[in-house]
Amino acid sequence: MPEMVITDVEQLKAISDPLRLRIIEAMAEAPIRGWTAKEIAARLGIAKQTKLYHHLATLEERGFIRVAETRVVSGIVEKRYAVVALSFRVDRSILAANAGGDAMSGILDAIFEKARDEILAGQRAGLIDMSTEDFERRRMALWATHARLSPASVKKVMRLIKRLNEIDDLEEPGGSAYGLVVAFYPRDTEGTTDR
Repeated sequence: MPEMVITDVEQLKAISDPLRLRIIEAMAEAPIRGWTAKEIAARLGIAKQTKLYHHLATLEERGFIRVAETRVVSGIVEKRYAVVALSFRVDRSILAANAGGDAMSGILDAIFEKARDEILAGQRAGLIDMSTEDFERRRMALWATHARLSPASVKKVMRLIKRLNEIDDLEEPGGSAYGLVVAFYPRDTEGTTDR
């Protein structure tokens, strides 16, 4: 499946919703088959499939999913949806042109909320033990830092981040699932004491 490029703010807002992101991820686990609202609800642990109808319509309208099949079941038209892509990329021009930062805010909310939920779920499942110094038992690294960097150092850090991004090339059968979130950004230090 080809990569989908998100080219407008409305698409970005649609995919920034955490539940819609979960729907896309669930469907991407078996991208060849079509998914009904009932199957997606069961996969996500949502009691009422009716909660998904609005989200599925929005995802279809914005081009993230398509109707793969329809059939009549007990007099009701049942739709089976399929994802249109397995990877998504935001066209940088919509972030640069976005007045007010709504698009960037939506992206950050979606990324960090998803990471937070996955980390907490991993901890509840006993996969993460932050009480130990032993990384093999802890299985998680978490830090935040600041630095003053020259343009040459910024390029060096960006190259390192690009290499970290290649972690998805390491898909290993039988391996454990991991997530990685990295943010590297210039800070506005006006009015603060940490110049």
